[in-house]
Amino acid sequence: MTRLLGIDFSGAQDAGRKIWVAEARSCDGPLEIGSCRPAEDLPGGGKRPDFAIAALARFITAEPDTIAGCDFPFSLPLELVRAGTWREFALGFRRRFADPQNFHDLCHRDTGGIEVKRRTDREDRTPFNSFNLRLYRQTWWGIGHLLAPLVASDAARIWPQMQRHPKKPLIVEVCAACSLIRLDVYPSYKGKSPAHRQARQRILEHLVARGFLAPPRRCLRALLLDNRGGDALDAVIGAIAVNRCRIGHKRDRIDRLEGRVYYDLD
Repeated sequence: MTRLLGIDFSGAQDAGRKIWVAEARSCDGPLEIGSCRPAEDLPGGGKRPDFAIAALARFITAEPDTIAGCDFPFSLPLELVRAGTWREFALGFRRRFADPQNFHDLCHRDTGGIEVKRRTDREDRTPFNSFNLRLYRQTWWGIGHLLAPLVASDAARIWPQMQRHPKKPLIVEVCAACSLIRLDVYPSYKGKSPAHRQARQRILEHLVARGFLAPPRRCLRALLLDNRGGDALDAVIGAIAVNRCRIGHKRDRIDRLEGRVYYDLD
């Protein structure tokens, strides 16, 4: 069975504590989560983003029959890509954008301060665009430090930007918020209050009731409810999305450059 990873990503200074990885095996019925842990607990992981993301890359590529869903933007709007292929864009990303702030500022300069969205952002209602104030660090670290090195070493393939390879892991973009909006269950669940915990419980119970998720064992259930940032729960939602999404084979020029969010749990 294909190994599935749902990854809630972060570009924070303590990214190793905020990047969460849910692991499962593909199935036709409710998904059973085998493990869910922060990136600092992966082999060779650490709190700093460079250590955490390097460990995450090794973890993704540990098994060739893997589909990993990562919750961050994989690209920019078409007018900002400025490359003939997404591969060229990714490999030149860190030369073009020296650091997260430089990335944020240059994108806003080039769009006249307008937060332009990709086609998939508009169609699938992602909460923010790729260089939004709340997301630009994730985008910079994700493209520059996770995707680009994997592409440079030919260790994985990114879909739909690249052709698939039967013996290499496939990485797709997911969005927990899009999945929850689609399910019409999107309460405010990120926080430490009892109400936030109750909201996480509501989401978890909805996923189980709809048959998307097998009832988690007691320790995993407690982890998903007690993780205040909702990162662990988002990783699980990402794994479910990867298990249920219809990746297909059709893609046009915009998909090959801007990417596509896979989130639908129907």
